[in-house]
Amino acid sequence: MAPMTRSKMAAPGLFNISEDDAPAVPVVPAAPKENRTAPNDATSLADSEDSFDTVPPVYTIDLSLPPAQRYIQVAKDYKLIVEGLVTLFDELLDSAKLPKKPMHWIAKVLLRRLYSKEQTEELRGISKVVGVPMYLMVAYNVLLDLFMGCTSGGAVVKEPGSRGTRMMHFRTLDWEMNSLRKAIVQFEYKEKPDGEIVARTINYVGFVGVLTGVRQGLSVSLNFRPYHNNDKSKLSNVKFYANYLLVLLGFRPSICAHLRNFVLPSVSDEKMKKKKKKRQVKGKEDSSHEAPSNIPSHSITDIARSFPSVPTTAAYLIFCDGTQVLVLEKDRVSAKPLTSPTFLTVTNHDTSYEEKPTTTTAAATAATAQSAHSQAATHNDTNKFGTGMQEIVEESMDRKGCMVAKWEKRCRRLRQQGRQEVVLVEQLKEWLLDDPVANEQTHFAAIMDPTKGRFEWVRCFEDAGAEGNDGVENGRGGEMPD
Repeated sequence: MAPMTRSKMAAPGLFNISEDDAPAVPVVPAAPKENRTAPNDATSLADSEDSFDTVPPVYTIDLSLPPAQRYIQVAKDYKLIVEGLVTLFDELLDSAKLPKKPMHWIAKVLLRRLYSKEQTEELRGISKVVGVPMYLMVAYNVLLDLFMGCTSGGAVVKEPGSRGTRMMHFRTLDWEMNSLRKAIVQFEYKEKPDGEIVARTINYVGFVGVLTGVRQGLSVSLNFRPYHNNDKSKLSNVKFYANYLLVLLGFRPSICAHLRNFVLPSVSDEKMKKKKKKRQVKGKEDSSHEAPSNIPSHSITDIARSFPSVPTTAAYLIFCDGTQVLVLEKDRVSAKPLTSPTFLTVTNHDTSYEEKPTTTTAAATAATAQSAHSQAATHNDTNKFGTGMQEIVEESMDRKGCMVAKWEKRCRRLRQQGRQEVVLVEQLKEWLLDDPVANEQTHFAAIMDPTKGRFEWVRCFEDAGAEGNDGVENGRGGEMPD
């Protein structure tokens, strides 16, 4: 299902809210002190206008625990919110004009697990705490990535007072589902209770895949792609939707599960079976668990070479390692890769839709394409889609055009001054908060630093009325602590 367009969502005067008329910001349950990461006084948080209390709650996930026990605390804190998310499945059925009662019965019979046993066990633990049936938790996890409209990319950044530069990964996530805004948290993952943080993600409570995440050496994000290659072919459509079905039934991993494998250590199914047998022999539940020992080491080069042929749904995948950014226009078993060491952005349309290249010279020179994918993708006529899909593509082009125009304007000014083409972190924040990049559907904006393996900055919008720096910001945000 495609995300609702802004023209359908926007109400008259939405961006003209006075201070007295502004809706109250919902209260997000706070994490217990022992599970929250306190800000470090030495960080740049002190220089931000945002207080720590407005940063998304941070939960530490101990990967040495059995999967079913990892998310117990956050599930307890967000029980009421996750319970309310069951209506999302009904909303999906309504949009598809499918009968609810029969579809719930079919889903209950068929949607029993995810492809990964580890992730399935994590879901079972959450399901038990919040009281939401497992089939709805499975549906939530395999269908969530079908509703997004996003802006992602990478830009070479210079920090004030430093001559060094590095590539940072920027990201906004847009969604029509306002109920999900209250479920946004940040997870920090450790391999043992007293261990170091090995990865961070921004996620929705109850979702165990990765939409936005970072570890040292790699950051990842996913954008919705509203079509797939060769969609006029019956055979191509059958193969494409057959893959959807296999994911729904747990026979293939979702694309968000693949992204998780790039960021988080995982426990093999064989190790899980052996550990479970040991607990059964002991005759009691053992709270210890073999922590994952294989921190992912995928490089951008490895991903660009091997991942395009992996069967997935269509999506835009963005990877950054601190020196370059890679965008994959991913189809079922192919992908068009675009790379740049300076600046590259993607929203929700293929580059083939653009009348002229919107990347910088460096990005255009670095861009390459797999021939099989480029031959199959002939997306240059938005009229081939319905009105709603065409609006999505047009709005996507507006958002991308806005980011590219800001970058190119800054580069022209720097070239005239004989200076290096870079952007300051504060400027990048402003770009992400400007309309139309931030809009009434934006749930959060973030900047990731894969060199340090952390979130540099996050802002969450709790009301359907995000606006840029020149207007009212109905959000919460701030620098992220080390």
